[in-house]
Amino acid sequence: MNLQLNNMNKLPVRTWSWLGINEVSLKENIPEITAYNKEPFKSGKTLPDSLILTDNLNSETLIASINTGMGEDAIKFVKEYKNSGISLRIPEGTKVKEPIYLDYRLEKDNSTVVDLNHIIAEENSEITVVLSYRSEEDETMFHSGVTYLYAGKNAVINLIQVQLLGDKANHLNNVCAKLDGGTIHYNQSELGSFKSISSVYADLSGDNSNMDISTIFFGDFNRSLDFNYVVNHIGKMTQSKITMNGALLDHSSKVFKGTLDFKKGASGSIGQERENTLLFSPKIRNISAPLILCAEENVEGKHAANSGKIDENKLFYMMSRGLDEISAKKLMIEAWFDPVISEIPFSFLRSDITEYVKRRLSHV
Repeated sequence: MNLQLNNMNKLPVRTWSWLGINEVSLKENIPEITAYNKEPFKSGKTLPDSLILTDNLNSETLIASINTGMGEDAIKFVKEYKNSGISLRIPEGTKVKEPIYLDYRLEKDNSTVVDLNHIIAEENSEITVVLSYRSEEDETMFHSGVTYLYAGKNAVINLIQVQLLGDKANHLNNVCAKLDGGTIHYNQSELGSFKSISSVYADLSGDNSNMDISTIFFGDFNRSLDFNYVVNHIGKMTQSKITMNGALLDHSSKVFKGTLDFKKGASGSIGQERENTLLFSPKIRNISAPLILCAEENVEGKHAANSGKIDENKLFYMMSRGLDEISAKKLMIEAWFDPVISEIPFSFLRSDITEYVKRRLSHV
């Protein structure tokens, strides 16, 4: 199947075209999209009684009000070719104790996942949802997903996404959120695939809304990663935090576009973004475009982007304790990723991620 998606991950305010970061397109020959014939749901045979599977008109109206950041081509594609996904409504006051876990395994005879997810958390509710995507290393695979999130007043959504796809996979991931006084914690591990395109678009519409994004990423060989995060501060006293930690090796490339947009009326709001990238090769391409847009005076916005080699003093210290250089570098990268990995609620998944990273670091 020949796939072409244009104008994805558009930068809200265009910059010099020669940088090549204003938008991204994907033109690839992908496997034919058929039904996903495995059961991804790993949290038990049935959902907790407190949750509601929802496809009703009211939910669709709410979802339609949530803006997206990856672009119309990507959204239309997922809606047309959807072969998996989950739609949940967490009723008012409901606290779901156990995480909901969906594990997608892409294999030779099950080579595509196109998932459309809706998670609607009503006032004073709470839920944790874990989505993981994995594939065989030597097969061509494809994943494209859209996850809509709505957090009502004092609601909490913990969304954890883990991407461990193989070298011949293409991966598109689009998270779209609306917060009406709630909190969303988004924990993202972008560690695999040949091409990875990732978007987060969040409207902090209600007063006291809080969006917290923590991402780790890894690039090696000729892998390419494109991130586009946009957080719109609309309500009063809203807060956002974006933290990116990653490592780039060989000829890999990464583009990070992070935008904090303080709209008129968002007084008392605070937003911050920070990106830290370890560089292991002079041949990589690493571009960051942190933006702060402001139409309100009484706000606070901060951004920082740091890129560089491993601290030689730390490396020397570890080697003086008996580690060789390669082992010391691997240990430092694992420590770099640990704050995000440690937040994953399943020990077996944390172990799988650690082993995956170690395997990918075998040629460092």
